[in-house]
Amino acid sequence: MPPLPKLSYVLLSHNREKYVRAAVESALAQDYEGEMEYIFSDDCSTDRTFEIIKECVAAYKGTRRVVVTQPPTNLKTAGNFNHAVSLAQGDWIIRADDDDISAIDRCSVIGKVVSSIPGCTYVATESSYYFQDEEEAAAVETSRIPCAQGMSTREIDIRTMSPGQCAFLSKEYSYKAWNMACFRTFGDIPAAAHLADDYILYFRASVLGKGVLVDNANAVLVRNNSMHQSIGSDNRNEGYRDIMRRERLFDEYQNSTAAPMRQTYEDLLDFARRMPQDEQPGVLAFLADMQEKICVTETLRSYWRKGTINRVRMARELGMTRPYDMLRCLPMPVFAALLALIRKIKS
Repeated sequence: MPPLPKLSYVLLSHNREKYVRAAVESALAQDYEGEMEYIFSDDCSTDRTFEIIKECVAAYKGTRRVVVTQPPTNLKTAGNFNHAVSLAQGDWIIRADDDDISAIDRCSVIGKVVSSIPGCTYVATESSYYFQDEEEAAAVETSRIPCAQGMSTREIDIRTMSPGQCAFLSKEYSYKAWNMACFRTFGDIPAAAHLADDYILYFRASVLGKGVLVDNANAVLVRNNSMHQSIGSDNRNEGYRDIMRRERLFDEYQNSTAAPMRQTYEDLLDFARRMPQDEQPGVLAFLADMQEKICVTETLRSYWRKGTINRVRMARELGMTRPYDMLRCLPMPVFAALLALIRKIKS
């Protein structure tokens, strides 16, 4: 059996005092037999999140290296991630959020995959277990049961597969482990990429090597009523305020993501052109697919920042022709009010 890799378990937090204890305790309970360290980086929380992390670490009886840290100012996810990675000593980064719970053998699953598949640069694990706040105790109990029974793996190599075969699947973007080469080769994630750090690392890792998707192993138990830590919690209701919030997030995402994604594309294109000739075709095809998606993001930057006529033109240009899409061309408050009313009537 090849040696297990050295892992750095990086948990990022910000204002999650209700949730962070379960997240940290599930991290500290990992049964990984190889070398591993913990980096808990809190992005200057204004509640008790940081104090709770320190309480959990103080109660930890293990021998692994533990780093509890805060950047000097609030950096949002990308900046906080860069800060945490700068302190890491492992060869692989296990990315964790402050509101989810890791299965006890999450790191063991990843370590086994990494050690057995040469050329692997990222590992994505399945996460189909969702729970509400009131179900946390049951989720914690479930997390103590190893998830690896019946697991299987699929390799994703952009050098030998078509863009369609290695398509941008949602499970490829979250709950991943990244080879440190993603940082050592390309440097920090762009600071503005606080809503796209997982996308950027996915693109970097895909160009550097191949990925592995792990099926039938729920390595992360996902809290169902909270969202991205840069945004805060969301109860996912369909009322007027919820719809307005979601559309404002859409606007922020398109406008904050376009520039760092374009920068990543240019960096990867330059890297690809210096690769061996036999590897270039697959990588360049993958990057062409990436560029198409960036162009859509760049187009949508003005969606809510210009008038109805612009939204109608954009919808036609992008093939958005459903009644919902036409309704969404109205001013945001009007769209949100009408959609909330329609859903209320239907319910």
